Amino acid sequence: MKNFKILSFTILIVVLTSCSSRKYVNYLKNHTEVVEMADTLQFNSLDDDFYNNKLFFVGEVHEVASSPRIDYAMFTQLNEKVNIDIYLAEMDIAQGYYLQKYLEGSDKHELKDILKEWVVYIGSISEQYRNKWVKMRAYYATLPEASKFQLVAIDKISDFNLLRQLLNEKLPVAYQLTIPTDDDELITWSEQELNFIIASEESKLTSEDANLLKDIQFNLANHKNIRSRDQFMYQNFKRYYTQNHLKDENIYGGFGFAHTLQAYDYMLAGKIKKDTTMPYHNKMVSMNALYVDSKLTVDSRALPKFMQDKGQDFTRFKYSQDNRLFMYIQGIADYKRVTEPNSISLLKLDAKDSPYLNSTRGTKVKKLITIWDGLDILKGTSTTDYAQYVFFVRNADWITPDGNI
Repeated sequence: MKNFKILSFTILIVVLTSCSSRKYVNYLKNHTEVVEMADTLQFNSLDDDFYNNKLFFVGEVHEVASSPRIDYAMFTQLNEKVNIDIYLAEMDIAQGYYLQKYLEGSDKHELKDILKEWVVYIGSISEQYRNKWVKMRAYYATLPEASKFQLVAIDKISDFNLLRQLLNEKLPVAYQLTIPTDDDELITWSEQELNFIIASEESKLTSEDANLLKDIQFNLANHKNIRSRDQFMYQNFKRYYTQNHLKDENIYGGFGFAHTLQAYDYMLAGKIKKDTTMPYHNKMVSMNALYVDSKLTVDSRALPKFMQDKGQDFTRFKYSQDNRLFMYIQGIADYKRVTEPNSISLLKLDAKDSPYLNSTRGTKVKKLITIWDGLDILKGTSTTDYAQYVFFVRNADWITPDGNI
């Protein structure tokens, strides 16, 4: 009898928390744009208030198939509308340098070699991620010279060998043999010798190369001192902002989901938002992707044995943020009510009189089994403190009639 009562109570809780809310659904019906997966990914519901921002963040779960498509589509739409000056990249300084050269048409470094040690591991093995940059290169070639953007990488160093190649290119020949082959020694060398070299040779260097070497020195010297990637990216961004006297430039950043959450002062977006020495407090927007009925490519070692694809380094794992065992977003039923299968929908959460302005529905997570670390909702915050738009992706792995994802 006792077990029956417990079971009945559990079922009741599940039923009640699975229900959608009329108030939220009615709001979303007027603030949701549904785009079929087979269609060109263009969002026409974005208004002037949106485009008047100066810093645009798109937060994705890297390992889901549709993520590169959303990144490319949102960037190109923004660039056509407001002309993006800077593409902020979640990669290290050498990767960013060579990727910029790749976009400009250089074939000196193959794309697979530039991305080989990318911290976003799926990007080093994913054909879709590589294809995104192939498309970006083709797109870049179509832009008038005055409209071309600059890719700026702000993450911690992950490919020391690629960085050595860059140092060999930029340092005078007399110093190239002094570059250490050991990573720890390279960091120590940067703190002493590299500073001396830059000071001694700066008059002979172009201003572009001198600034690049100074940025490399900063990235190396602080590699161990600044342990948090978000803190590191923030410091790099602020350094770039100050160094280049940024003020009116339009900036786009495609990052992992957590980095773009504005409410956390320890995340990249939160740090930038709270920094009053930069003009982004009221001029930035986060658009974060949520997923149902999709799949995630996961490092098998991150999963319990019974969930792994036997003998495979990577496992294709069912990923749906309405899964009560691993990740359930309270209020996700509201999102499902106003969208359709095989679609990527854009939901505006912060319109006037939005119920999301005063609750955490639609963002707060519940789970019974922890596979990935989660982020707790901060006391006194609401859904729109974290992000102002949601890309709601249903069936991310659906294949279009032409064979594309």
